[in-house]
Amino acid sequence: MSPTAEEITKQDIIDQLTWDHSVNANEIYVNVQDDVVQLKGKVPTYASKIAAEKDVYEVSGVTWVQNHLEVESPPDITRPTDLEITETIENKLAWNSQINSASIKVKTKDGIVTLSGVVDSYWEKNLAEDTALFTNGVIEVIDDLSVSLVKTVVDIDIEKDIKNAYRRNRLPGREEISVSVQNGIVRLSGVVPGFSVKKEAYNIAAYTAGVVDVIDDITVG
Repeated sequence: MSPTAEEITKQDIIDQLTWDHSVNANEIYVNVQDDVVQLKGKVPTYASKIAAEKDVYEVSGVTWVQNHLEVESPPDITRPTDLEITETIENKLAWNSQINSASIKVKTKDGIVTLSGVVDSYWEKNLAEDTALFTNGVIEVIDDLSVSLVKTVVDIDIEKDIKNAYRRNRLPGREEISVSVQNGIVRLSGVVPGFSVKKEAYNIAAYTAGVVDVIDDITVG
């Protein structure tokens, strides 16, 4: 049974962040109000910022995380130049056989990476963004990639495919998830029992053929 809002303490969140060795929580400040958690402070990488948010969502009872963490490299570490970051991401994309990188453009300014161009599927768009996200020196990723499907799929078939995948995966709380599709854009809504379920529901939709975008309005309750 999930705890009430009053039972979610600041110490719960601090302990969760400290437990995850991949997150440097030394300069993370936490505020808890009801079932909403606010994160402020600094982390050394953009990946740490995302990981911290994920960790907090894993705490039972948390329904919303306001992630205001700033990415700032430690002073004793030399951050790669914008050109080095761009070249690294371009190489990583080119080496990844799952991504058709021929039409992807990478631009970096002050550690902020912008991806533009066209990919063949929505999951490729997400994969390209993750590739940039986990590159040393990146402090933010702006994903302006558009999806141009090789083959379109009828909206009703996309909706059926997603719902059937939820059923096959025995996704907890799937009966409470509403799926609607318009012009290949999927909207998910409803309440699920945990962040991991919310994430899995999103991932299933993202990897479904014919999807060009996913709007995730699912809440955790």
